Amino acid sequence: MRFNNMIYFSRRRLEAFFPDRPSRRMPTVAASVDFQVAAVELTPPAERTPTEAELHKLRQVRREIEHKAAHFYAPDLTTGDWIYFDLRMGWSTSHEDSALPDLDDVLLFFGSMPNERGRGGTPVDLMLCGSTEHLLKKTATAGRMGSGTGWLHSLILKINGSDARGSTEIPEDLNRQALAAPRVNRPNQVARWVFDVIARHHAPAHRARIQGLARVDLNIPEGEYVPRLIVATPLYVQDTSRKPTRWITRLRLHRDLCRRYGHSIWKLNPDLPPRDRNRYYNPADQQPAPSRHA
Repeated sequence: MRFNNMIYFSRRRLEAFFPDRPSRRMPTVAASVDFQVAAVELTPPAERTPTEAELHKLRQVRREIEHKAAHFYAPDLTTGDWIYFDLRMGWSTSHEDSALPDLDDVLLFFGSMPNERGRGGTPVDLMLCGSTEHLLKKTATAGRMGSGTGWLHSLILKINGSDARGSTEIPEDLNRQALAAPRVNRPNQVARWVFDVIARHHAPAHRARIQGLARVDLNIPEGEYVPRLIVATPLYVQDTSRKPTRWITRLRLHRDLCRRYGHSIWKLNPDLPPRDRNRYYNPADQQPAPSRHA
């Protein structure tokens, strides 16, 4: 399989597989001094497209884990398992509930496998959670993750931090004791809420058939009214589909998406507050583009 048209690529997670090899990608240092304050700022490297050396490493890692990776709809997944996914998904950037709207720091993908692939004939939902640090394409925001979802936002950043330290251990937040600890908002509930938010608020333009590899964070059993949900952290995500050029085909895909998530077929934009409408996170600038409604 070739790597092309990547949407997400975690250099941190890749380098964690090579702990004894120092990374060649070091941040540059920019210093500014005035008469009262001296400031040193770490600036990430400008290059975002994976280099040939990085793609070679990624091929090595993929060969290592593909033989043990399961499809994301496999019935007996546990935290730490590697999964392979290939399905239509939507994606958007997001931020913590209490953060300012221009501080999107997480990237969320969502999608569902049709009934025939799920256990007992029910769909299986998949949500991929990563850092915008590894986003390669300009992407519209979905706004805040939602009230009471701080646990998942914190987990995403902790995993990204562990990858930076070269650690591949499962975070303590995901062990049985931590997940069973009494709290107002249980992790299973939080994950389901965030999945529902991103499904309602993602921009329709950011939806395609994608594939890649990810590591399972949570395998949430199906409930009386909701399907099973897999929450995972991706290593890479690439777009494998061509956008349809015929307007009738695009309209049919839009109609199917609206039916799946209970939207009006005439509603072409996500239901976002004014401050988040038409706002984008642009990796090239490493800053979100300003909102037209600011």
